[in-house]
Amino acid sequence: MLKKQNLQTVKTLVGDTITEENLKFIDSFVSQKLAIFIPIGGSCGYAVTPDHDHPSYMFVLTYDTQTEVVIDGKTISSMPNTMFCLSPYIKHHEVQHYLPPKYSAIFIEKKLFERCLSHYHDTPLHFDGTITKIKNHKIELYLKEFIQETQNNHSVDEVLLENLATLLAHQIIRNLIDYPSPSVEMTDNLIIQNTIRFINTHFEREISLEDLAKMSHLSKSHFSRIFTKEMGISPMHYLKTIRLQNAKKMLRSHKLSITQVSRQCGFNSTAYFSKLFKEHFSLTPKEYIKRQI
Repeated sequence: MLKKQNLQTVKTLVGDTITEENLKFIDSFVSQKLAIFIPIGGSCGYAVTPDHDHPSYMFVLTYDTQTEVVIDGKTISSMPNTMFCLSPYIKHHEVQHYLPPKYSAIFIEKKLFERCLSHYHDTPLHFDGTITKIKNHKIELYLKEFIQETQNNHSVDEVLLENLATLLAHQIIRNLIDYPSPSVEMTDNLIIQNTIRFINTHFEREISLEDLAKMSHLSKSHFSRIFTKEMGISPMHYLKTIRLQNAKKMLRSHKLSITQVSRQCGFNSTAYFSKLFKEHFSLTPKEYIKRQI
């Protein structure tokens, strides 16, 4: 749930009429110049409002085929590992489906984005639902760093967040214009980042250690060793933790049954899911739901 002190900032980036209730099922990470929204357990109430617009530039990193947006009567569908781009004040709305879409929506203040863009183009670019493939891995890296900084318990320096917002805007622009960049070897850190991104966006799938190792072109033992060294836990333990964290958020929405949440989070057995949930959170799913009422 969005922190109340951030709601006014969200309004300046997303729209004056957005409410805290609209963001009930959304994880929000907010600064003065940039905000990131990730659906968890349901759609954004503002996103599905017909013919709304935003004062900021919007870039949506999509991870599945569930995200659909209607612009001027035309439905635009997403594909995994693509970015949906929209300029300010273009009326649109997201199509609401039974299952929540998987994406990260990035809103960048108009002045900041156009200032960054001026280093590459003399005139602003116009995005009316443009979809482009994500080729620049730095977008995800800076996105995660921005999210981490907004979650720090200490008082966050807004200057730091603005610098991260600027870096993220530059990487998005470079992806859009195919800005040349030197080839990067698959370092251990990049392998781990790619694995984390895959797990966080596909946790509902049946995923094995062998699947993750093949993605990284490594043996199971080597992959497991470098992941555990970097993260402090094994790959499969990390997968289980991410599934349980997302299950907790879905249960909090009160929209899905325990069995539905179990299946959507990759657990084949509701009993096994309930057992793991209690081990992790010291409450059964039923007990957790009762505490949220």
